[in-house]
Amino acid sequence: MAPVRATVQAVPLVATAIVMLDAATDFFPDAPLVGVITPVRLAVPAGPVATAVTAPRLATFRTRLDPAIALLLLGAVATTYVGGHPGAPLRALMTALAAFYLLVGIRRAQPESWRAVAPLAAAAVAAAATSAFAQVTNEVPTGFCRTGLFTDVDCDSGGPGSMIRATGTFANPNLLAAFLVLLTPIALLTAVTVAERTARVAVVSVGLVGYGEVLTTFSRAGCVAAAAGLLVLGGAY
Repeated sequence: MAPVRATVQAVPLVATAIVMLDAATDFFPDAPLVGVITPVRLAVPAGPVATAVTAPRLATFRTRLDPAIALLLLGAVATTYVGGHPGAPLRALMTALAAFYLLVGIRRAQPESWRAVAPLAAAAVAAAATSAFAQVTNEVPTGFCRTGLFTDVDCDSGGPGSMIRATGTFANPNLLAAFLVLLTPIALLTAVTVAERTARVAVVSVGLVGYGEVLTTFSRAGCVAAAAGLLVLGGAY
């Protein structure tokens, strides 16, 4: 039974790796395998199911955000089916919520899992941030530009003074900023898992690149959230 249990416990970690790397790089194909089931949508539910097998308690997945998530999901369902809107946004929301509970479940059922999740976050941040950095340094038009701090303009008509808003591997700069704000603090936890000093320097460098790329998105909310996150991270440290 021990090998079977170990295999089942590995499923949530594999699913987490798929979610993080695909979010950062769009590595897996978006084309559905069957119906609307894509590789990511196949992997995401497998994680919570495997966690429920090894830790069959409701408390494993319960959070303080559950009422707000239920209202959000109810509103999305009503908007989709009562309002007659396409179902793709609802499916994307359900995938994101499943990924949230995947991480909640693996953290509760396997407390030491952060030692695996942190390096995954570091790899995801490095992929997304370096892609965004390349856009800025090579002046690759992203379709999103800004003149000054508050004026958004089209990159084709912004003029010589316009600044490119990095999108990295995401659809728009705000999504990139949100991704980096959420994942970079987790990526920095990798420094705790390594004993060698130069390895820690490398991890901190990835974190600095991640936070630096938040600035290149010119996302005001992203910059405020990143600053708040750094304060919380410093206080916790």
